[in-house]
Amino acid sequence: MYVGMDLSRAPLNTALTLTGSDAPDSSRRRLASLGLRPGATFSVLQRTAGGGRVVLVGGSRIALGSQLLPQLHAEVVAR
Repeated sequence: MYVGMDLSRAPLNTALTLTGSDAPDSSRRRLASLGLRPGATFSVLQRTAGGGRVVLVGGSRIALGSQLLPQLHAEVVAR
């Protein structure tokens, strides 16, 4: 089971919950405005060529850069 992982290690196409972030305040505010805030359920759709990820949250796709991924922490949604 994937518990307490950062998004660089998150499995694809699996329901996740954002548990926290070590990102700068400006990044956290921007992500929150896009719907990616602690407690939000989302999934990682794909990996990008540069090491980033595309996530699906609230029906919207958000591209996240590789430098931001280790700063975002998630866990698999319990079913």
